[in-house]
Amino acid sequence: PPIFNFTDTAMFQSIERRPPDPILGLSAAYKTDTNPKKVDLGVGVYKDESGNCPIMTAVKKAENTLWKTEDSKSYIAQAGPELFIRHTAELLLGAQHAALKEKRTATVLAPGGSGALRVAAEFVARSYPGTRAFVSDPTWANHIPLLGKAGLELVLYPYYDYGTHKIRFDQMMNKIAEAGKGDLVLIHGCCHNPCGADLNHEMWHAVADAAQKQGFTPFIDLAYQGLGDGLAEDVYGLRLLADKLPEVIVASSCSKNFGLYRERTGAVM
Repeated sequence: PPIFNFTDTAMFQSIERRPPDPILGLSAAYKTDTNPKKVDLGVGVYKDESGNCPIMTAVKKAENTLWKTEDSKSYIAQAGPELFIRHTAELLLGAQHAALKEKRTATVLAPGGSGALRVAAEFVARSYPGTRAFVSDPTWANHIPLLGKAGLELVLYPYYDYGTHKIRFDQMMNKIAEAGKGDLVLIHGCCHNPCGADLNHEMWHAVADAAQKQGFTPFIDLAYQGLGDGLAEDVYGLRLLADKLPEVIVASSCSKNFGLYRERTGAVM
């Protein structure tokens, strides 16, 4: 006879099945649709005209080089591979940026863009309990659970008007005016998800001036560098903030611009 009565002692008996993910469900429906003109608007990945998510030529060459030269699978440094850390910082700020030359940056490897956001949020929440994070409305759906469940208090600021298809910049700045020292303001570095509307240069300068005056810390989510106007153009705002402010937090991802979705390659700087 069984030693235990599993119906009484099983830990997982109380777990409720979560509802199906609507994005993954849409992708499943896409696969079964026979329409030759179908377009998959589900998971946000780059695909060619055949519907494949290709491996970039540079990535394949790098994989071949690594396969030939890698001679150990031992642990890497806690912060991550030295070359990755250095080149990521240079890609974000530019190799000649004063913050790099003055060794004022700290960068760590993270599991993708989501992991970078969560690592940064948990670091701030643990170091500075009660920190508020101002988040755009609308924003990427995962920002709210990633930051909120890490312990940050979330405050929404107006960002986009779907009726006029314009950024609600005056309303945004009025709300951000409530942020002060010890607060974070999360800003999409480029290719705003989901609306696609980005701050222009004048707007970035206004945000930088507000941060200088009020003392809040910009928290830049940079998941699409290079896919907007260009590698350097897409970090105009970030580099401006890094020029003018003593502290900025950046969560970056290589999933989109290198096509490294399944490798989960990101960083916090």
